Formats: sequence, structure tokens, C-alpha cells
Amino acid sequence: MADLDSVPESEFWNRVPEGCRERLQRVARRLTVEAGETVFLQGDRFRGPYVIDKGIFKVYQLNEAGKEAILNFFFPGSIIAALPMLKTMPVYPASCEAVRDGAVIYIPVDECVSLMQKHPDLKQCFQEDFVSNAEFFKNKTTLLMLHTTEERVIFFLEALGAADREVYLNIPKNQVALYLGVSAEAFSRAFTALKKQGRITESDGYVRLLDDV
Repeated sequence: MADLDSVPESEFWNRVPEGCRERLQRVARRLTVEAGETVFLQGDRFRGPYVIDKGIFKVYQLNEAGKEAILNFFFPGSIIAALPMLKTMPVYPASCEAVRDGAVIYIPVDECVSLMQKHPDLKQCFQEDFVSNAEFFKNKTTLLMLHTTEERVIFFLEALGAADREVYLNIPKNQVALYLGVSAEAFSRAFTALKKQGRITESDGYVRLLDDV
């Protein structure tokens, strides 16, 4: 990862209380990350949260057999690893890796905790993001209870908001399949079947989920 030092404006900073925004920006560092590069590993000492500034990132865990389970995909504006800070955990409970080239904003935990003690509304900012992610993880459990791959694909697209607008699905299909708990071949078959059924439209990577007729 390359440290670019300067921290540009992003969606995240608009949610940070003005009283501590400038101080937080002074200590934050923007890091460029290439696709496939690791931001942190499960079990690493917790250094602080990260904010996605650009690109797509995945958070995953490995089981004892070394099999990867993707917990969630994160997009610009999302906060990664707020939980260890809010729960005073010593290590990262999962790993984070770039799916596409991008950039993250690293915020040292000591500065963050100090500012949260003085500005409760900053803590609320991180808590709200954590609650949002917790809801997504709950949805992931529901997803894995669905029997067919087509149902899982629809559920995933709904979570991305594809029922309301076109969504740019700039995630490698093998990664989506891994998240859904199916093989890449099964995902491709289900995706193609849904297009033939008129449930999905796809053009230049943009996907829209249509009403069931």
C-alpha cells in the first residue's frame, strides 16, 4: 500500500461532526491499494478503522480448513473495522482485501477513541455504521438459508439496491459466487437463467432487477 498522506473530501467526512473533523483529518492517512492486496489480516493487532474512499473491498474470514467465507463487500463511504474499536477488541476479527484497485483512509485508534470521548456524536457516527453492517450480516444468514442459487442471486441484487436502480456490478463473478456460497459455474447458470426469465437486465456491467411477472 502506498501512503499518499493527504486526505481528500469524501462522503464519510460529511458525516463526521464539524467539531472534530479537522483534527481527525490531520491524523488520517489515505492509502492506495491494488486489487488483491490485503489491508489487514484476521488476528492482526487492531490499529484503527478504515474508510473506503475508492474501489471495492471485501471482508472475509478463514475457517480451520483455510476455506474463505466472504462476510460482506464494502463500497466508497463505508467504514471497515468499527467493531473492534467500539468493543475494545485487541485484534481484527476478520481480514480485508481490495477486490478492485482503490484507496482507504486509515484513522489511528488512539486518536479516534480520544475524540469519541470528547464528541459523543462522533461515536454515534461509528455506531450507526456498525448497526447498518450488522443488519447486512443478518441478511447474509438469511441468504444462506435460501435453497436455490437463483434465490440467492436475487437476494444479493436486492441488497445492492438493484430493484430500485441500475447497479454497476464491478465485482468479479467468482467473488460474488463465493459470497453466495455457490460455485462460479452455478452462479453463471443462475444469472443467465434469470436474464432469460426477464428478472434481470444487464448492459455494460450495469444490472437491474425487474419485478416478477
